[in-house]
Amino acid sequence: MNLGEQLLLARQLAVALRSQWWTRERIHERQDAALVQMMRYAVTRVPFYRRLGLTVESLRSSADLRRFPLLRKRDIQREPAAFLAEGHETSLRHSSRTSGSSGEPTTTYFDRASWSLTRYALKMRRVAATAGLPLLRRILIVSEQHESQLPALKRAAPDGMAAFFRLEYLSIHAPVAQHLDAIERFRPHVIYAFPSYLLDLVDVAERLQRTLPATTAICTSSEVVTPAARRRIETAFRGRLFDVYGNTEFKEVAWQCAAGRYHLNFESVHVEPHPAGTTAPIVLSTLCNQAMPLLRFDSGDTAFFADDRCSCGRQSPCLAQIAGREGDMIHLPSGRRISPYLLTTAIEESELVRTYRIVQTAADAFRVEVVTAGPPASGWQGRLCTELARIVEEPTRFTVQLVDAIERSPGGKRAAFVRADCVSC
Repeated sequence: MNLGEQLLLARQLAVALRSQWWTRERIHERQDAALVQMMRYAVTRVPFYRRLGLTVESLRSSADLRRFPLLRKRDIQREPAAFLAEGHETSLRHSSRTSGSSGEPTTTYFDRASWSLTRYALKMRRVAATAGLPLLRRILIVSEQHESQLPALKRAAPDGMAAFFRLEYLSIHAPVAQHLDAIERFRPHVIYAFPSYLLDLVDVAERLQRTLPATTAICTSSEVVTPAARRRIETAFRGRLFDVYGNTEFKEVAWQCAAGRYHLNFESVHVEPHPAGTTAPIVLSTLCNQAMPLLRFDSGDTAFFADDRCSCGRQSPCLAQIAGREGDMIHLPSGRRISPYLLTTAIEESELVRTYRIVQTAADAFRVEVVTAGPPASGWQGRLCTELARIVEEPTRFTVQLVDAIERSPGGKRAAFVRADCVSC
């Protein structure tokens, strides 16, 4: 990162630290203006949107976004070059590729300013909001990359950051027990990791009778955090857990404040609104990425929408809870769809449960694989099956299988629910 890029990042961070406290009216004005500008840019410079036949003059307000079609990953896969803005030098673009865990890997390109904003400035603001200004802080990131790729990750960080905070990486693919010594030596102020990894770490530490270092902020992402998992992680690290929602196409979209609400990064992304108290798909439009401006992108995730009133004082648009991927919903014989997280409370009720996975083996049959800290009480599996069937509220068959371990996907995630034909996905 050259001097110009360092100055750009410093300016973006300074603005972001102030803009999080803007009034609701100012935020809406900023989003509306940015959205109109991006729509006009897209129909002028991007082949996919130019084919829609929309004129610049006809795009006057954020309401005109509905004139654009919903965009899905398969649309980008079908003709990726059609979403690249004309006039951007290829060598100046930054790229980000999905792991393909959804079965639809894609590559998203960012221009210099949007990469700096979404990849660094907004993340640094979130760290400042949850753990204090990152000056002299130690930040540990547990990456989904393999150990051989970690040096490249460190080299990719902006030059000069080491003067403000220390950044270390661990690979989620390495044995968790090997990480204990590294974490105790580093003693991070902030940890960024998948929830399932942190639970594995807590299990190993308890088994070896070792105390994890107190950590100010634990940031999680990519997996839904259940209440039981949150309590266990916060107790072990003696800190606060803040969940982050994002994806490869837009980077961080929303983050939890101390009050528990997910505040949207309104400077970089627009989320189509829904009435407070409803659960709906998360549909995203970029407000900053001119290299590959994605509009009305169906993320495949759903959220419980909230109003903008948060006790932390921020008036940015909020989500109350991330409900998970639409593709992760359980489809029942009657045609009903339910979230697998309706079943987690019953599974997690036993303190012996360490890790689990719900596998749908047929339309009306499920196998719950469970790793326990010790042998459960007699009849526990049968009682759990009865309770899960009661929650589903229609004829289904559950079995509980005790296993030694549940493997991660190649991308490092561990899904709470899979279908039998996707166990290794």
